[in-house]
Amino acid sequence: LDDLAERFVKHQWSLKRLHREIVLSSTWQQASVADQRLLQADPENQWLSRMPVRKLTFEQWRDSMLVCSDSLQAYIGGESIDLEDVGNHRRTLYATIHRRDMSTTLMMHDFPDPTQHSSQRVVTTTPLQGLYTLNGPLLIEQSENLLNRLKRSESKTVEESIRKVHYWLFSRSPSDAEL
Repeated sequence: LDDLAERFVKHQWSLKRLHREIVLSSTWQQASVADQRLLQADPENQWLSRMPVRKLTFEQWRDSMLVCSDSLQAYIGGESIDLEDVGNHRRTLYATIHRRDMSTTLMMHDFPDPTQHSSQRVVTTTPLQGLYTLNGPLLIEQSENLLNRLKRSESKTVEESIRKVHYWLFSRSPSDAEL
């Protein structure tokens, strides 16, 4: 970081140049999937030969789902809205947090207790989280929104539809095996 900061100052505090340098670096471009050679040389990832896999937080996951279904209301600011509200299509950042009456959805997905100090979130994956998510109103509504988005896109073939939905969900084209 010191080296990066020094080059930042040396190049007249150019954020554009700093951003380009970071994004084009090999560290930024690391994949979490390593080839066999790297796995044998660094199985514990002690030398950071690959990007460690991280679980998405609920907020990231929910916001991504709203983007995929094309129903995110992305305006900045405004009043907070109850997360359980069916019409809440704002970023999760704008959800109302009640200290005494926590949202069931947030409690299910490891949201820290707002009445306690918490330096980091405890990460768990439980069957209860999966069942709540799969059977919850959010997933049902967003899957319907995704289907409506696909209908509006006027795809001519099934393959074209699959490619579009795959791209919306994963931000990449499907491989032949996935297709």
